[in-house]
Amino acid sequence: MNVATLLLALVMWMGAPDRVAGHYVLENAHEMGSELVLKPDGQFEYMLAYGAADYTAGGKWKVKGDTVILDSKVPDGPPLKVLASNYEKTPDLRIWIKGKNGRGIPNLDIKLTTAQGEKEARTDSDGMALFAATSEPKSAVVEIRVYHYDSPALALNSAHNTFTLEIDGDAITTVPFKGEVLKIKGDTLEMLYWDKTTPMVYRRQ
Repeated sequence: MNVATLLLALVMWMGAPDRVAGHYVLENAHEMGSELVLKPDGQFEYMLAYGAADYTAGGKWKVKGDTVILDSKVPDGPPLKVLASNYEKTPDLRIWIKGKNGRGIPNLDIKLTTAQGEKEARTDSDGMALFAATSEPKSAVVEIRVYHYDSPALALNSAHNTFTLEIDGDAITTVPFKGEVLKIKGDTLEMLYWDKTTPMVYRRQ
């Protein structure tokens, strides 16, 4: 390779991020909206809305050959944890589920495992699920149907009957891109994260 060719290749490589940076919109999916913004400073923002579920992501991107590589910044800590528990003089067991803002979250299904077996309940408008005449809890699993998410089993204090769980919504709705490869084709990017057989095509606006 002569000097001129080498310099041309270097200039093209240095200009690659500027060539690819921009605002991309999904164009080949029904009942779904999604956008990707590749910023010139190497940061990206991503969103996808499907039905009642909204996903987001942000982090770093880079160009490698004819591809774009995405790496998300994911929230620290678990999506769900036991925030507090205690015993109250009642034959019933209550589980409260709250967001990080302290507000109760309704319509979440809880599968409770006790010494007597398994029970299920759903949180009400205040974020509380009631398990009548229940004691000796072992663990609980929280199901968020709209995101197709089942939490790991959370260990519960068997001597308690009132529990407060905290959900980190960002940990559930953040798309954890890790070295995600998007193919560059002209003014489009092809993503296989959601469907490994059919690429989602994002066109630059």
